[in-house]
Amino acid sequence: MPVLLREAVGWLSVVVSLGGLAVSALHLGRVRWAGVLTTGFALQALVSCFYRLFTLVALRPAGLGAALALVSLVGVAGNVAIVAGVAGILFEARRPGAAPPSAP
Repeated sequence: MPVLLREAVGWLSVVVSLGGLAVSALHLGRVRWAGVLTTGFALQALVSCFYRLFTLVALRPAGLGAALALVSLVGVAGNVAIVAGVAGILFEARRPGAAPPSAP
C-alpha cells in the first residue's frame, strides 16, 4: 500500500472524530448529553491526531513511552465519554414521558 494512501486512511479517524464533534456540538443547548458526547469526540480527535502526527515523525525516543501511555488513557476517557453520552440519550428516550422520534 503506498504511503500516501496509508496515511490518508489513518487521517480518516481524525476526520470522523471531528465530524462527531461538530454534530454533537450542534445540539449542545438542546440535548442534555450533548456536552458529554462533544467532550468524548474532542478527546478522540486529539488522540487520533497525536497518533497520526507521531507516525508521521516516526521518532521513538526511549522517554516517549510515558507520553504514549498518557495519550492512550486520554483515548480511553474519550471512548468512555462517548459511550456514557450515547447510553444517557438512549435511556432518556426509553422514559415514559419521552416523545418518540418522528418518522421522515
